[in-house]
Amino acid sequence: MLVYQPDLLESAKDKKLRDFEKFLEENGGKIKMKDDWGKRKLAYRIGKHDAGIYVVLNLVLPPSFNKELDEHMRIDKDIVRYLLTAVADDYNYTKFEEEKKMEPKPEVPSMARKPSSVSHKASTGTATTDVKDKGKKADAESLDTKLGKLLEGGDLNM
Repeated sequence: MLVYQPDLLESAKDKKLRDFEKFLEENGGKIKMKDDWGKRKLAYRIGKHDAGIYVVLNLVLPPSFNKELDEHMRIDKDIVRYLLTAVADDYNYTKFEEEKKMEPKPEVPSMARKPSSVSHKASTGTATTDVKDKGKKADAESLDTKLGKLLEGGDLNM
């Protein structure tokens, strides 16, 4: 996996990947698969970068070439991070776009609620709250009493 600088132009990235493929072929390697993820947010800041252009490559390399490849990627200033791992020969890679299509979208529960209305009776001087969900009316004194019980650790059943 290669992570390029986020401000790298698409044409520059493509040229770098072509040069990288040429470098691999000159040294006995080849690219089996390339998956361009595009610009994505980094998990943590690297240098001055909050994002990077991700490219996943599945390579076939001679074992003696690993050190030279590591040095080549370390020298390239446009590569923010890279990761080399070994995978089994029969490993099947699912491309990022294909994987996104296969995932079922989770259902998001609806959080919509009707707001309760508060009405104040000016004539009696007591505030009442009309609770629409339960169809009950409560005045300020009973609410204060219940709140006091809760704060004292009294009965939680209202």
